[in-house]
Amino acid sequence: MTKPKLAIAGASGFIGKAAIDRLADEFNIKALSRVAPSNKNSYKENVHWHSCDLYNLKEAENAFKDCDYILYLIHSMKKGNRLTQSSFDDLDLIIADNVMRSAKINKVKQIIYVGGILPEVNLNISKHLKSRNEVEVVLSCSGIPLTTVRAAIIIGAESSSFQILYRLIKRLRVMITPKWTRSLSQPIDVQDITEFIYHCIGNEETFNKTIDVHGSELLSYNELMTKISNILKLKRIALTVPFFSLGLSKFWLHLITGIDYFTISPLVDSLKYNLIASNSVLFNKYIPNPVSLNDSLQRAISQAKKYEKVKEKSIIYEESKVRTVQRLYLPIGWDAIKLGREYINWLPKIFFTIIRSKVKNNVVRFSFFSINLLTLEFSQERSTKDRQLFYIKGGLLVIKKTFPHARFEFRISPHEQTAIAAIHDYYPSLPWPIYRIFQANIHKFVMYLFNRHLLKNSSKFKS
Repeated sequence: MTKPKLAIAGASGFIGKAAIDRLADEFNIKALSRVAPSNKNSYKENVHWHSCDLYNLKEAENAFKDCDYILYLIHSMKKGNRLTQSSFDDLDLIIADNVMRSAKINKVKQIIYVGGILPEVNLNISKHLKSRNEVEVVLSCSGIPLTTVRAAIIIGAESSSFQILYRLIKRLRVMITPKWTRSLSQPIDVQDITEFIYHCIGNEETFNKTIDVHGSELLSYNELMTKISNILKLKRIALTVPFFSLGLSKFWLHLITGIDYFTISPLVDSLKYNLIASNSVLFNKYIPNPVSLNDSLQRAISQAKKYEKVKEKSIIYEESKVRTVQRLYLPIGWDAIKLGREYINWLPKIFFTIIRSKVKNNVVRFSFFSINLLTLEFSQERSTKDRQLFYIKGGLLVIKKTFPHARFEFRISPHEQTAIAAIHDYYPSLPWPIYRIFQANIHKFVMYLFNRHLLKNSSKFKS
């Protein structure tokens, strides 16, 4: 009997690799990652690694072809390009939208998403938790059964949250801890969460359900650090002070642990809340006896040394690549076609017609006097009313080599009255310092002005 095909988006990550270990015997696994691990040949025969950029809708559609289920494990807390002009929540939105559209086209049977537990009072929650909740909403727009598995801290040697605490304890004898370390959580072992994911796949009882998962103990982060220091047999003193701001906490943790600031920042924003599981009936049914916290920490600590993160040199062209994503107000009744036309007509006006736009045969040229700055080619094949796609084909501001994936797009958000303007895989021709100081900031300011234009004139647009 043929095994069902499971696509794992984010397969090279901490949870992804653990999920492959647990699920490889029951499923044919399509492991999706921008960069496959160096040991990919050591996996079982039915684990097939595919290099895939999920910012690219066409690649996403091909990635999920013939797949029965999708396990979605992506969180955009790291910068993937030399310059990324976007906040992580907008990056999360565009990937979730691509996966949602692709799952729908390929008639996937179920999506399983691992997100974060929300606090009981979820007003003014952190941007990190808001983003995870937004991903849930966007994925549900496909109409495909969605199972959302929400967790707080997941314990494992490669877990960012665990690594932060582990490295703090290893490197500091006296820790001045902020108030957020008193917040309560129920850390869960990575084996328990992957076991529960197994029980969710294809299980109609979990369709369109949000399920909180939890470990064996409820405790504060201070108490968790004490447990880790006891297992390490290290005597540590923790002094909690009220004046440690979140901003200072982030910088301090980055400095001491060496973990990337863009990874630490959203995590710390979420740690100030009590993250306690509430909707756990189905989890308790299938995982009645979670791994004890002591056993979970013992295993993570024993494996932690081999997962010290090593910086790798990126390919030159990867380093020079730019991605920008901005969320825009969308006037009521507008689609992506109208939004794209408005931008093309509006842009020359703010430059006092020094920069002009010319549209001919699906090609848009922006020129400075007679100098062609940028050439965009409209893709009729890949465009719809809710997405307008232009390939970046040339001009003075584009590097001379041809990069077929360079593109500019407008798309409509599926869940709110906003749109997304995005540039992907763009390689600027200007020397990097000049691009960074001038062109990048001008583009960012132009998109800010365009958003103000849409907001200011929204009543006029309605009429």
